[in-house]
Amino acid sequence: MNGKSLFLGFLAGGAIAGIATLLSAPAPGRETRNKIATNKNIAIAELQDIKERLLEIKDSASAASIEAKTVFADFIRDIKLALNEWETETAPIKQELAKELKELEQTLEELEKSFSTHPNHS
Repeated sequence: MNGKSLFLGFLAGGAIAGIATLLSAPAPGRETRNKIATNKNIAIAELQDIKERLLEIKDSASAASIEAKTVFADFIRDIKLALNEWETETAPIKQELAKELKELEQTLEELEKSFSTHPNHS
């Protein structure tokens, strides 16, 4: 529910309460008018309070949105930095593993050649 519809709901409720008071008032006209004026002032004060609270909520939501964007941007930047650090730290390990794998492949090829040149070892 947005603030405008909430405000209109309170306004309509206040009007209905005022009409109901008029129709059900057993008091004389002057006393009824005084009650209406008092109730009107109370309703206006309550509506003003609601308006102020809605503005506070709007401001809080706006501030939270800005904060979330900042936090999210910082989080993404931190993740990118961590990934770059990880890649930098693991690059020598990857190179060493590639070197060892190549040496292992060469050893296997040499073994295959030695078995193929000596067919009597079956």
